[in-house]
Parts: sequence; structure tokens; C-alpha cells
Amino acid sequence: MSKKEALNIARGLVREAVEAAGRAGIDPALVVAPYCAETAPSQDTDGGGPQYLMFGEVPAVIDNSTEWLFEMPEPDDDPGQKPAFLVTQSTADLVRQDFERYKPSLERMAEDWEEKKERVLSEAKGDKE
Repeated sequence: MSKKEALNIARGLVREAVEAAGRAGIDPALVVAPYCAETAPSQDTDGGGPQYLMFGEVPAVIDNSTEWLFEMPEPDDDPGQKPAFLVTQSTADLVRQDFERYKPSLERMAEDWEEKKERVLSEAKGDKE
């Protein structure tokens, strides 16, 4: 197995763990924080930067397969699901350099996600009644 393949598998497993934590009502940062600093570079042997960090109160997962600057999982009917940014390494580096500049936009994105989540939960509750 190549280093790249192993890294992709590891990232997928961590993403799965973060999503599972969210579904269980656990802050995804609590899953990640014990294994890496929130914004410090990881000790990857491939020379890469951080794999996980926090953008304000919202965890960000470094995922270089991300197609947009910021992606978030679609809200589902799981009340424990929490917002999380999926970003490329270059986007994470850009935001980290001037976080205060991007903070209002990131907070608004998280708020929009929360509003959409409320609608999804409301619709799911309406379907059950």
C-alpha cells in the first residue's frame, strides 16, 4: 500500500469517526483534539500540514478531494449531527493566516447550516406524526 493510499484510508476513517461523533451528540473536536493540536501542523511524514483544525466553534476537516472552497455535510434527520467544514489544505492555510477576516463568513455559514438542519428535523418530525 502506498503512503497516499494509506493517508486516504486514514482520512476516510477519521471523517467517519467525526460524523459518528456528531450523530451521537459528541463534539467532533473531542474526537480529534486528543490526537492533534487544533491548528498546529501535524507530524505527517509526507510533509503535509494540519489534517484537522477549528474554524471558530466549527471543526474543519482537511480533505483535498473537496471541490469547493468550503463544503459541509448535508443536514440529515439525525438530531446529533453537527456542522463541520470540509476544506482543502490551501483553503485551510488561507483562512488560518487571517482568521479574523474570514470569521464572520464562516460563522454565517455555520448558522445557515443550523437553520437548514432545523428545517430538516422539523420536516422529519412532521413525517413521523
